[in-house]
Amino acid sequence: MKSKNKISVGNLWHAVNPLILYYLLSIGVSAVMMQKILLQAGFAVMESSIGEDGILEYVFQEFLVQTMEMVLITAVVCIPIFGWMYYRDLRKRGQLPEKGIQLVVNLRALLWGILGSAALALLCNNLIALTPLIEWSEGYEETSEALYAGSIWMEFLGAGFGAAAVEELLMRGLLYQRLRDMMQAGAAIFWSALIFGISHGNIVQGVYAFLLGMFFAWLKERFGTILIPIAAHMSANLFVIMLSESHGLRAIAGTYAGYMATTVLCGICFIYAFRTLNCMKNEIN
Repeated sequence: MKSKNKISVGNLWHAVNPLILYYLLSIGVSAVMMQKILLQAGFAVMESSIGEDGILEYVFQEFLVQTMEMVLITAVVCIPIFGWMYYRDLRKRGQLPEKGIQLVVNLRALLWGILGSAALALLCNNLIALTPLIEWSEGYEETSEALYAGSIWMEFLGAGFGAAAVEELLMRGLLYQRLRDMMQAGAAIFWSALIFGISHGNIVQGVYAFLLGMFFAWLKERFGTILIPIAAHMSANLFVIMLSESHGLRAIAGTYAGYMATTVLCGICFIYAFRTLNCMKNEIN
């Protein structure tokens, strides 16, 4: 058995430095997009589309509308970088076959991971709504407004696919696995999920991300591939987007009985999916 790395400042820095790179790249994309919006505002003033007193409101609204576009661009920039870092880590651990990468996936695990993640996403949404967390979270409303300000297609591409893929490469492929090199699975799952939650910047999304992050990290540990957590994360994001945009969440919350029935059903589905996944033979390696 390969000995674990020591928990040290250097090794911890090695685990978290991809997060810093991600935020620096995100800030860079946001800065470029802000310059574009300011330029658009200048042209709008010149064409008398808006008055000078309306520039701030115009810039704010455009920034909200283009938030998902920024998320998608950041993902496009980051995925190749983090994908290469993930490949390099696998090679250093000797986890790659001699003739290159083999994209072998346990299809049953993939499908149950997708189902379990969608059920867990709605379960967490419903349970959080029963708590005072939304009232305590000052930044949640602003973040929620930004997420749903653009077109539904950009939400699908940005949050549903782009953000899910890059966050899994970053949080489970790099952060979790590097923590796992230093500690037992349970500790690495907890700490990586906690960092994932904190990175969302508000209490509501933080608790939600922590709970789902625990499941995604467990999938990575259980099946040894990043592909299943990526698919599970995409499933959770896409499911919530579809429910929100189709007003499905409002319909679910329309009656107390329907709300509680849906919550219980999602809990049962997640538990069943988790138990099924836990009993599966790992066919990846």
